[in-house]
Amino acid sequence: MKTFQTKGYFFRQAAIITLISGMYLHVTSLFIGRDLLRQYILTPGFDMALAIPMTYAGIVGWISWKQVSFEHGWQKFLYGFILVYFTISIPIHVQTLLTQSTAYINAFPDWYSYFVLALMSAMLVFILNLSYKADQAKIIK
Repeated sequence: MKTFQTKGYFFRQAAIITLISGMYLHVTSLFIGRDLLRQYILTPGFDMALAIPMTYAGIVGWISWKQVSFEHGWQKFLYGFILVYFTISIPIHVQTLLTQSTAYINAFPDWYSYFVLALMSAMLVFILNLSYKADQAKIIK
């Protein structure tokens, strides 16, 4: 249980799964369009499955805040930004459970995928390089 906590409750893994899945959806949307995306890929089942690691990452990211090692203030800000991003995204994707529809994506402009892909790429790089205080303690020993 201690390892689970000191590794941030595996926030990193859940966030990586979520971000790579989101990037896949946005890249695919750019190539095939939203109608085909919703028809064949972003089905209610896929969206509800995506909501699982997203919700997990959103919750344990906040819980594990104190286990994260921040060397600079901008890292703390970016980590907080990522947590807010996940937290805001949770109800957007969980609504599919109630509506059984992914029509919500039509509320976003077409250019949004370009923007969010750049954002998700930066978040992914940050999370891949995220370190925990327990990891730092092992290096010092």
